[in-house]
Formats: sequence, structure tokens, C-alpha cells
Amino acid sequence: MATSLPEFASFDAENRENIEIRWQRWFMRFENLLIALDIKDKKRKRALLLYYIGESTLNIFETLPETGTEDDYDEACQALNEHFKPRKNTSFEIFKFRKTNQLVDETLDQYHVRLVQKAKYCEFSNLDTEIKAQIDRY
Repeated sequence: MATSLPEFASFDAENRENIEIRWQRWFMRFENLLIALDIKDKKRKRALLLYYIGESTLNIFETLPETGTEDDYDEACQALNEHFKPRKNTSFEIFKFRKTNQLVDETLDQYHVRLVQKAKYCEFSNLDTEIKAQIDRY
């Protein structure tokens, strides 16, 4: 019995900007799709993951070490999660955070969200203080 699969956007691995955040969001949406479709079998989950990630991401996946066997969904996810986790240069991340200004058409709430996302990799000891200081600068 053939089943038609719902449409679901593939992951754009070629765009490296904010790749970890974009991957986390895509993966969360994919896991929600699996829940909505009531898919529990790990072999089927893995097959759907490899189908939906798209060709460019599949090409990356095929080069990764330790992706598990055909029924190992968790190991496939772990390999992709590790790949899309950027190597961190805390000093450079702090520099980028400090250069972040509020955009002309950006609300304070939108600016705050953007700062929280940028601060994620800065390893600040007091995130709230740093964000408030950045907002107060401008």
C-alpha cells in the first residue's frame, strides 16, 4: 500500500549563516511531523529523516562518521546535530554581539530576541546584564 508523504521543506545546508539555529528549528519541526504522523518505528523515522533533509544535506550525511545502521534513528540524529554545531570562537562571538545595533524598523522586542540569539555563543556569566547593557548603548 503506497502512502503519500506530506510536503515538508528540506534543510538548506548550503547557507551557513545561523546554521545551528536553523538546523535546531528544522529538526524540531521534523520531530513534530513524526509525532503528527504517529511514526514510532526507528527504521521508518530514519528513512523519513534522510528523505526530508534534502539532497545537499544527504550528501553531507553520507560523509559523516558513525551514522549508525539503517534502523538507528538516534545515531543519525546525533551525527547531524554534531555536524551542524559550529565550532565556537567566544571572542569573535562577543565582538559580533557588541556590533549588533537595533535596526531602523526593528521593535525593541525584536531587537531583544536578536540579542538573545547572538549572546547564545558568548558564554556571558550574566546574560541579562549584558543584554541590558547592549540595549542601553543605543
